[in-house]
Amino acid sequence: MSDKIDFVGHQKFLVDDLNGETPPINNFIIKAESAEDKWIESTTEAIAIWRSHFRSSYIRWALTINGLDKAKDRYDSKKGDELGFTIESIRANGMERIALWDMQTAAKNHKSTIPMIASWGIVDLYSCLEEFVFEIYIIFLNHYPDSIIKGNEFRNLRQLKRVSSNDADKKKEWEELWRKRVESWQKKRIYDGLNKVFLAYTKVSGLKTPSIYKVSTVETWAETIAGIAELRNCFTHGVDTVNKALAEFSNKPHSMLFDFREGEKLTIELKHLQSIECFLDQFLTTINFSLMERAGYELQKQS
Repeated sequence: MSDKIDFVGHQKFLVDDLNGETPPINNFIIKAESAEDKWIESTTEAIAIWRSHFRSSYIRWALTINGLDKAKDRYDSKKGDELGFTIESIRANGMERIALWDMQTAAKNHKSTIPMIASWGIVDLYSCLEEFVFEIYIIFLNHYPDSIIKGNEFRNLRQLKRVSSNDADKKKEWEELWRKRVESWQKKRIYDGLNKVFLAYTKVSGLKTPSIYKVSTVETWAETIAGIAELRNCFTHGVDTVNKALAEFSNKPHSMLFDFREGEKLTIELKHLQSIECFLDQFLTTINFSLMERAGYELQKQS
């Protein structure tokens, strides 16, 4: 994500310092009590930051859609067929008018642009999700690299890791080769599908469905990620009609507000963008809860 604008911001509180009315808290940063749990602390800190990133990304697209909607209302309110809305672009001789519309046409065209904006919003949110999943996976790998340096191919790298703790030059060499190994690993894994990458992360890190959850599971989160990826792929590849995979996901109980039917025209609406933002917010909370239990905390069931 090239431009991590923050429309939200967040504050940090120590639980012991909270007196009186408690501010809304949607993320718990777990302070590691041992070196083995340092990755958990780093991951919960990353979740707090990504919650702002996800929400801010959605807000940016929502603002754009709101602007189009307001413009549509403005031009729709102007009666008559007067020509007055112009669009310019660069040509060989400088700026030239390339469109001239009456107000009703301007209103209609502003409205017809909204689905495209919602579609690109979904692409952006999925890119954020992809970056987040790889970031938390790499946080774990930086603490426990063994899972991706197995086999004869990485024998020298494993040996270098063992001696790096007692040799400054070897440590520098290890860090550089490890960085290249992670980059190579990520380039290959990205083609496996983000849902499979996420499942691999939960397996290697030991994260499980929080005990207080009775409906959603690690597997349904992965299926939802796959469903979002399918919608994003359909749009970016110019698919005009709903395919079987997207329709099958729409029939699942965890399909959010996806209501796509196989063979029908693929129409992406604001509600689909909103439902993905909602999933991302819940997804971060889920990972946060899972990390808390992984660290040994007991979650309290809500009445």
